[in-house]
Amino acid sequence: MQTSTSDFIDLTASFARAVAEHLKESLNSVTTAKRVFNLDEAAEYCGLTRDSFKKKVVRDRIRKVRVDKCWRFDKADLDAWIDRHKEQIAQEAPA
Repeated sequence: MQTSTSDFIDLTASFARAVAEHLKESLNSVTTAKRVFNLDEAAEYCGLTRDSFKKKVVRDRIRKVRVDKCWRFDKADLDAWIDRHKEQIAQEAPA
């Protein structure tokens, strides 16, 4: 099969448009991402079980907001907690 230079350019332009569209969709989903998590979502975000996360909230004093007798967690606070405990998390993870 013989391809011409114009076929190659058309394929490249199509690919570039597809990549640009994918990046645009990805950026839109990032801007609408959740900022505040409930207990289960926060535990999942941190990669922990619900019970393990609850213990760490009490022991490590992870910042939380109480809303209607329920805990809520700001993503920025969870990220800060993860950053402070990166070395410990790596040591606790099963090999």
